[in-house]
Amino acid sequence: MTTARILDVTPHAYHRLPQFSATLAKLLIGSCAAKARDAYERKLEAIAAEDESDGEEEVTDEKRKQLDNGSIKHALVLGRGEERIKIVPAALLSSNGAYGTAASKAARDGARAAGLIPVKEPEMEIHERVADAIKARISEAGHVLDGTSELAIAWTERTPHGDVDCRAMLDHVVMWGAMPGNLEGAGAPGAIIYDLKICGDANPDRCERTADNLGYAIQAAAYTRALTALHPVLGGRIRFQFLFCEQKRPYLLWDPERLSGPFQELGERQWLRAVHAWGEGLATGRWPDYRTPDRVEITAPMWTLKANGFTPEEM
Repeated sequence: MTTARILDVTPHAYHRLPQFSATLAKLLIGSCAAKARDAYERKLEAIAAEDESDGEEEVTDEKRKQLDNGSIKHALVLGRGEERIKIVPAALLSSNGAYGTAASKAARDGARAAGLIPVKEPEMEIHERVADAIKARISEAGHVLDGTSELAIAWTERTPHGDVDCRAMLDHVVMWGAMPGNLEGAGAPGAIIYDLKICGDANPDRCERTADNLGYAIQAAAYTRALTALHPVLGGRIRFQFLFCEQKRPYLLWDPERLSGPFQELGERQWLRAVHAWGEGLATGRWPDYRTPDRVEITAPMWTLKANGFTPEEM
């Protein structure tokens, strides 16, 4: 890895940057390089179309609401980004609470045009109550979020095929100890990367399945490498802390104390595999799809064969 730098950008601007990310890595590992490259190119095309139309990338109303709700809760819990929220007064809404009046539609559309997140006043009150409950749970568990929220980092990964520029935005980082640029720090340096997962069910079994399905191990590896590249003195001294927070009463929290060794190793291997594949694609222009030399036959899953009486020798 080479020297990293902090990116002074909003989340909206951050997601428009072209560098490789954990999101692309998850898609590459979970599917194939061709699909990850297509997703990358489609995003660039959508950004270009957005710039030309002076608008924003089109998404469904349901998806937009889901993204807005997540952004609002993250901003309220992490204490950064509240200035991006534009409250539409209840007095402007129609009698059924919808954006049914000309005034409410103008307020909503004006906020979108300004790059803000519009939210109805009654809904904002609910978001605030939920965020307060989540923050209370986090505090009761002994976590103090007094560091830096939404820390965006750009860094470079070295591969046999050339450098790959990467980016990551860490939800919250707490650092301590003697480090370059920190004149007040003393003692051994260290850091915690907090990753906030607001979810419907924080049951550990469900969270582990979700982590596997959504590639959270890759994310943990990428973010840890990003912070290490930014502050090399933190190498081996960073703890990655997931906070799985339910958004409905009783607002339960699961905060696993550590990442298991296999979980960390899996994330590191998958991240580096994805980075190397991306670097190879950039260098050669070849983006492998599903038709690879190691997948030339179709078979049945092991559990299906076992359930139908196949012996280990037959499998």
